[in-house]
Amino acid sequence: MGAYVLNSTDILEFNNYPNPQYVGADHYASQGDGFICFREEKVGTLRFKNALFPHMHVMDLRWSTNKEICIQGNDVGDNVNINFHMRGKLNTQFKGLNQELKMRPSTHNLVFSPNDGDVNHVEAHAELEMFHISFNKAFFADIIGCDDAWSEKVLNNLAQNKPFSGVNGTMDLTPTMQLLVNDVRNCQSAGPLRNLFIQSKTLELLGHQISQFRNSDSVHEDIKPDEAEKLYHLRAYLDAHFLDELSLTQLSRICILNEFKLKKGFKLLFGMTIFHYLREKRMEYARKLLLDCSLSVEEVAHKLGYEHAHHFSIAFKKFYKTCPSSFKIGKYATMHRFPDFVV
Repeated sequence: MGAYVLNSTDILEFNNYPNPQYVGADHYASQGDGFICFREEKVGTLRFKNALFPHMHVMDLRWSTNKEICIQGNDVGDNVNINFHMRGKLNTQFKGLNQELKMRPSTHNLVFSPNDGDVNHVEAHAELEMFHISFNKAFFADIIGCDDAWSEKVLNNLAQNKPFSGVNGTMDLTPTMQLLVNDVRNCQSAGPLRNLFIQSKTLELLGHQISQFRNSDSVHEDIKPDEAEKLYHLRAYLDAHFLDELSLTQLSRICILNEFKLKKGFKLLFGMTIFHYLREKRMEYARKLLLDCSLSVEEVAHKLGYEHAHHFSIAFKKFYKTCPSSFKIGKYATMHRFPDFVV
């Protein structure tokens, strides 16, 4: 039996279910930390929490399907849409984009598709979890700036109303991205504090995503394109596995480059050695845990793989010029809390 074909507008008619791609007034925004649940025999069960602002819409969406479903989009959108895919499989063909977007757990991408006609395919008896963000096109264009090739290309596409995606295919969520998504999904605040918290964390998440896209878009002139592609894939692997114990021999096998080309190429392309990059990722993650979580310094040290908290404190102080306990009590929190584009 083939997939059950459904128009996207049919889903939106179920009990005034809000369109994830809609940006505007907040009369469809959920309040508090509970999920709103809708059930329909063919579609399955949809649960969501969302926050709606004049310039962005943030939705934590959970979907349990009954049947194999093919959803045909038939509403024109003018927003930039981002999916941080947490669970399940979702295949989407956007009108104007040649490549089908195959979302898998712990992947993400950004899409601008102003024309109707996208087709989404979901398997039967699937469990999907998506953290979806929609930005008003003009707001998105204002905040990303135009100081590199990736941003310039995006702004040109937006000005011409031309469909595009952040990268071809998808990229892996980094631990920092995962932490920010969880911060928003688990937000317990209410009122203005909730609104400010969600917006600031969402913008910080966007900053990390764009940084990933920008870096994947540039190639050093002294590196062959095929080698550069392998090194970008390796860096995406490091972003997702930086807490693992890794050796040059292992990494050489992963990116299919010999150790000499691996070390030289990585430093040329990214401006630092592999192990400096790993140390930077680990210390950034440690800082986030110290500032945003209720973990002790000893617990953070354990999460980073240190047997003794003292060794972690030495490494942290060497990197940030202050001990982790100073971060913990907030001495440097106001200096490092938000990315530059939010301030």
